[in-house]
Amino acid sequence: MTGRDWVLADAFDRAAPTYDAMVALSPGYHDQLRTAAETLVAGLPATGARPVVLDLGCGSGASTRAVLDAWAARGGPVGALDLTGVDASEGMVAQARGKAWPDGVDLVVSDALTHLRRLPDASVDGVLGAYLLRNVADRQALVDEVARVLRPGGVLVVHEYSVAGSLRARAIWAAVCHGVIIPLAAVKHSDVPLHRYLYTSVRDFDSVDQVCRRLQAAGLEDVRHRSYPGWQDGLVHTVVGTRSR
Repeated sequence: MTGRDWVLADAFDRAAPTYDAMVALSPGYHDQLRTAAETLVAGLPATGARPVVLDLGCGSGASTRAVLDAWAARGGPVGALDLTGVDASEGMVAQARGKAWPDGVDLVVSDALTHLRRLPDASVDGVLGAYLLRNVADRQALVDEVARVLRPGGVLVVHEYSVAGSLRARAIWAAVCHGVIIPLAAVKHSDVPLHRYLYTSVRDFDSVDQVCRRLQAAGLEDVRHRSYPGWQDGLVHTVVGTRSR
């Protein structure tokens, strides 16, 4: 892990106690996570061995919970999913571990790339990366490693903010961050520098087309994406790719 990653992890450690309260104030946050998780679960094998799923950048567990909820909605038995949440922030993982989880859920402190490199080829059925990719120094390496560990037919779902290439999206993002998110962080005694970083990390992140090209460069197929209605149209995106069978 680079020094940059450790500094960011420390910032998330400081924000961890108030993180759930902050994201709860974001309209559509949990509904959008659920949609991304449903896309992931829809790509898991319907029969056969117990599915293996990674939730990279799991934070305090909201995305992990979304995967479990989507699995249950599909009719998957409780405890029949091998689900590992991975995050570089000890504080965020501690928040996640303080919640109730069924059998089959593991929560690991590690940066995503290091965790992936420990896994054998073709050992995972699905990977969710929610609000992760823009925080990774070597984005292509991460996507390449996901493609390596996916089994044939396995699916990667990237759920992210992206405003590159859209003046409207960039203007809305700047207004929301400077007018709402950063002031609210101060009121909630959350980590204000982290929320300033949130603004710049999204502002400077890949375009959706670039994210799609990363998945294609890693050999993933059927790459597609969707955005969400309302003011987040063109800001929040879910990108999906599948490893060839």
